[in-house]
Parts: sequence; structure tokens; C-alpha cells
Amino acid sequence: MSENWVLKEDEAIELLALLITSARIQMEEPAHYGPLRLLTATERLSSAIIERASEKSRDFLQANIERIPDMHMQMSDTDAYAAGLDELCRRVAETLLRHSPLPEDDS
Repeated sequence: MSENWVLKEDEAIELLALLITSARIQMEEPAHYGPLRLLTATERLSSAIIERASEKSRDFLQANIERIPDMHMQMSDTDAYAAGLDELCRRVAETLLRHSPLPEDDS
């Protein structure tokens, strides 16, 4: 087993259970609940791994865990909700670039 794992098996199973049951519930729920369920999973995953994550990942997780509950409250304001999701996507992209910087251009 890798020593770099950030989830324990029971934490991973709990997250899988949330994702699978959310997928099933989504069949009857309004479409805008899908992003809400994904944010809930994001919040749980972030909380589970934050103490074991690298410093640069921890900064991202901490900053965004705090935003998610506020986003749940914006669900009825579609524009604000979409803007919040767009901002989270930008932050994810920035974090990915910090973890795996693009190769330098040799030209």
C-alpha cells in the first residue's frame, strides 16, 4: 500500500456511498440538485483529507471548504450559483497547475 494515500478505506467507502446514492436520488430530483450533491461530496472529501494533504493542497482545500456552505444557500439564484461554481473551477485549475506545472517553452 502507498504511504501517500489521503483517504482511509472507510472514508472512501462513505464517499462512494454518497456518490452512488446521490446518483440514484438524482433520477427524481430537480436537475439543479446535481451540482448541490457534487458540492456536498466535495465538502466531505475535502474535510476527510485536509489534515493529510500537502501544504499547497491544504491551502486550496481550506479556502474552498469554507465557501461551499454559502454556495448551498445560493441555489435559488441560478446566476450567483453558476458564478460560484465557475470560481471554484478556476481555483481547481490554478491548483492543478501548481501541482503539475506545464513544461517550459524551449523556443
